[in-house]
Amino acid sequence: DFKGIPYTPRHLLPGFHLRTARKLAPRSCLPLLEADGAVIQDSTEIINFLEQTFPDPGLTPPDPTDARAAIEWEEYLDEEIGVTLRLWFYYYTLPDRHRALRFLCQDALWLQRSLFAFSFAAIRRAMTKMMNISAETASGAEQRFLLAFDRLDDALERGPFLVGNRFSRADLTACALLWPLCRPGESESESEALLPPTVCALRKQLQRRRFYGWVLERYQEHRMPAPRDLQRRGS
Repeated sequence: DFKGIPYTPRHLLPGFHLRTARKLAPRSCLPLLEADGAVIQDSTEIINFLEQTFPDPGLTPPDPTDARAAIEWEEYLDEEIGVTLRLWFYYYTLPDRHRALRFLCQDALWLQRSLFAFSFAAIRRAMTKMMNISAETASGAEQRFLLAFDRLDDALERGPFLVGNRFSRADLTACALLWPLCRPGESESESEALLPPTVCALRKQLQRRRFYGWVLERYQEHRMPAPRDLQRRGS
């Protein structure tokens, strides 16, 4: 969207994504980009490909120091928000079959929703094991992403961009990873109907934080309506 490149999104349901991903790429993780016969896997590699193929407007700062800082932010956010927020979210979402199905199947076709619902118990067990989801790991994940939120607030106190004086891959990464929490373009009633009470409670605690409002502003500026896909980055 930021680069103005036409594309067709394809949403893959957890578990069901394995066959498609492995057919196209060496690993099962998402996201994947198919472009001109090439398949690019991993969000960082996708950004690198787009920067090389469609350099304008750029997401990587031209200054080498700023470019390194943006990539460092990208890696930090992937680990400290992407991985942790996803684990924590699933810990509270997967036990509630009704909410989990509504959330995970938002953009799925009718047949996909039916098959996913039929297989949900097995998929939930597999996701819990694969992601090592437990009360202990969820608590540790929460501590990590809350510290990352503090770091974001500190960085944004200096200005509207994480690196330099314009929107970069660092800002893009932060906004993409925080969409499932901040949910720009979605009303509060829609979010409350979809999300577990614990997630809703955390959202209310965070809504006055600097980073939260910043995410909403960036989506309004660069991408509306917002995507509905928790698995935008990572698997």
